[in-house]
Amino acid sequence: MMSIYDLFHKSHIMQNYMIPSQKNNKSNTGYPIWSDHKMWGLSIAETLTWAGLFYIFPASILKWTENFNWSISEISIGFSIALIASGTGGLISGRLIDKGLARALMPSSIVLGSLLISLIPSIIHIWQFYLIWFLIGFCLSGCLYQACFSYITSRYKENAKKPIVMITLFAGFASTICYPVSTKLSDLYGLNISTYIISIVLCLFVAPLMWYSIYPTNLPSTQKESVKIDSIKKSLFPILKNPIFWGLLMTFAAFHANQSMIVSQIFPLLNSQNLTSNQVLLFASLIGPMQVTARLIFFLIEFITKKDIPISLICSICLTMLALSSFMLFINDTSLVLITIFIILQGGPYGMVSILQPLLTAQLIGRINFGILSSMVGIGFILGSASGPGIAGWIAETWSYNTVLITTTFIALTGLIFLSSTLIIHKYKRLN
Repeated sequence: MMSIYDLFHKSHIMQNYMIPSQKNNKSNTGYPIWSDHKMWGLSIAETLTWAGLFYIFPASILKWTENFNWSISEISIGFSIALIASGTGGLISGRLIDKGLARALMPSSIVLGSLLISLIPSIIHIWQFYLIWFLIGFCLSGCLYQACFSYITSRYKENAKKPIVMITLFAGFASTICYPVSTKLSDLYGLNISTYIISIVLCLFVAPLMWYSIYPTNLPSTQKESVKIDSIKKSLFPILKNPIFWGLLMTFAAFHANQSMIVSQIFPLLNSQNLTSNQVLLFASLIGPMQVTARLIFFLIEFITKKDIPISLICSICLTMLALSSFMLFINDTSLVLITIFIILQGGPYGMVSILQPLLTAQLIGRINFGILSSMVGIGFILGSASGPGIAGWIAETWSYNTVLITTTFIALTGLIFLSSTLIIHKYKRLN
């Protein structure tokens, strides 16, 4: 016989956590996600995960240089290794999320990542550093946006936009949290102790919060959607034959290549504009707030108008902004006004891409087996992000930063061409 607790628990699920199709197909704007305590927990956990496992690298790179006597370029290779491993691991994590294992995968990835972080103070050789970040890369694939948004999309289906926006609004402050906190801890207790503290917080607070915030998949059968989980072979082959997949992959490869080339070189790039060191620091620091501002504006427009803005339109606007951003800095004559516009046009799209990628993928290709599908499209992120910094540095050393800006303008326009072609193909397929 069912207990009173079971009755209450099922009633609570039906009222607050049933899938969107069972809630009279409410629109994105009408879905009360801000009253969902699990979404608040997931947003906080995701923010702290980004801070502790991702931004800890740029926050610590100078201290590691002093501590290990390695060059910045040698240490930076570790970050590229982590990104490549993250892309590879995304295929596995996407598959696990498709099978309903997000609640096991994401917290355990945080725990393993925190333990690996705690090993950094004890390493001696740089190959050990590379190995640790290779393994951390796999952990990142199981707990950052790629995994989180696959879970969200599977959970909320066509209503995934608002939860994704909510999470990114929080997570946009991850670097703002990580940089001063890690610096303060390091100043107070030293690099090694501060690393251990961050690891402990990830393991004992963030991972449990992530576990609590991901709703278990063992819902009553009447609440489950019958989604077929094919074998990896059967899942991959149709994707690889789909021109829309390749169009999206190249679109987001261009998107991320443009961003990684600019962001990785932001300090020397701005310095080449004859700015003072304080001005360079100020403008570089504004990239982060611009990310959050763009997400907030996007959310407020939809909230006020009660209408969904087409994701394809937003993506087109963002790629156009990136092209204009680089071109504007290229023609700049050290005007602070133009540099400010450059930061706005670059930072806004940088904040939106994490929202656009899963939503546009779901819209143009579908949500069945979305975890592995999203991971496949995410290869574009790896191609762009991992290659961008090295290419930008090589171009700057060989020619100049003006040549870098010409290149990033061309890359953004190329992404816009791929996106337009993909949308045309999608429209043609729908009509036929």
